[in-house]
Amino acid sequence: MSSDWASTERVPAEITLADGTVLAGEIHVQPRVAHHEGAETPVEMLNRTEPFFVLSHEGGVLFLSKAQVAYVSCGAQPPLGDPERFNAAKLVALEVQLVGGAEFKGWATVERPPNRARTLDYLNEPEPFFTVWTNAVTCYIHRAHVRLVRPLD
Repeated sequence: MSSDWASTERVPAEITLADGTVLAGEIHVQPRVAHHEGAETPVEMLNRTEPFFVLSHEGGVLFLSKAQVAYVSCGAQPPLGDPERFNAAKLVALEVQLVGGAEFKGWATVERPPNRARTLDYLNEPEPFFTVWTNAVTCYIHRAHVRLVRPLD
């Protein structure tokens, strides 16, 4: 059996499922995407329309249902690789509480038109996952598992 996973880039990650199960391994992202330089980001992969994604785990692979993922934690990722995008973005401080009790305090980078740049607009985007950066990790949080968000600024 051959695999095309060798053509992807692997990102070390810890996945927490809705039931509290934690899985550690590597998620697979595409090495190139059409809309920016470099590899696909974890949040781009999570927000693709396919309902499952691959986690390399304990020498094998698992196919995880995105709907059952509460959040994915990766080592600190840069907020935005493109300096022009970063300069145009608004940085907002948030506290996010999930249904299962997990809490995150960090920042989100809001890239929206000036008339739709409120924190609420960012949280109401249609994609299932959004990003919160802390000092130590980058968290990709599934909106369906959020209990509440408190703006900190």
